[in-house]
Amino acid sequence: MIGYILAIGAAATWSMVALSATRIVRYFGSYNYNLLRLLGIIVLFLPYVIFNWDPIYFDKSIFIAIFLSSVVGIIIGDTFLFICLKRLGPRRQALLFSLQIPFTIILAEIFLQTLPSMIELIGCCLIFFGIIVAIQFNRTIPDDDLENIQGNKYVGLFAGAGLALCQAIGIILMKPALEATDPIIVSYVRVVTAAVLMFFSLGFLKNNNLLEKMKDVKKTLYSIFLGFMGMGVGMTMLIIALKNSDPGIISTLSSMMPIMIIPILWIVTKNYAGHLAVIGATLTCFGAVSYTHLTLPTKRIV
Repeated sequence: MIGYILAIGAAATWSMVALSATRIVRYFGSYNYNLLRLLGIIVLFLPYVIFNWDPIYFDKSIFIAIFLSSVVGIIIGDTFLFICLKRLGPRRQALLFSLQIPFTIILAEIFLQTLPSMIELIGCCLIFFGIIVAIQFNRTIPDDDLENIQGNKYVGLFAGAGLALCQAIGIILMKPALEATDPIIVSYVRVVTAAVLMFFSLGFLKNNNLLEKMKDVKKTLYSIFLGFMGMGVGMTMLIIALKNSDPGIISTLSSMMPIMIIPILWIVTKNYAGHLAVIGATLTCFGAVSYTHLTLPTKRIV
């Protein structure tokens, strides 16, 4: 029972982080917020890594996999994530993130010779249909900056699809490393790699105002806190749940973010997204259930 509670808690934590991060991402910008979040994770998880580091499992092939996964999954993928969050809001971003499921199934079939079952194919169709219903036919709510679209909708949709594809590629790349050693250690190395690359890339970005924005200490610390909540609290709950309960049920419960975020938005903003938004999110979650039959890792560690 405790495992099921923790899995639901993980999904609720990620929903709250997505909701809380929307305005802060719009302040810092997608790239800058991503970098700040990574720096916070590096500092906060350093004690764990120091006491649990075991270099015996890190050979050349694993480091190459981690490097490629960092570039695709964190630098490109998470930047897409925050672009999508900034433009479409947390509810639509959570829906589009579910596209990583069909993308992972397709990539697994191509590169790992993992054939999808009929249930998984039906699940993919439910995800696509649910996303279309929830995004295309939802209500427009005046003066709700968490729900209304900011800027070009199609840029946000492209970023959401790009996010899902990058996460799917990252899962495929990380599979050998995650099987070889502690997933938190692997993820930490992945985060450090991405942060170093992003930090040195700042010099090539014109008119980047990260240092100017960081003068607002409250918002800077809040960004670090959100990174800790998403990876530290959310993923720790999921890992404990997976160790103590049935992985299929845990994966299903922790995939409920698209529908769980709707009542949270309703409570926070006092605005209801509409019946079709609920129906679409429900279909997407049913589609996500089919993914629990895959043997690949189904969740991001960071």
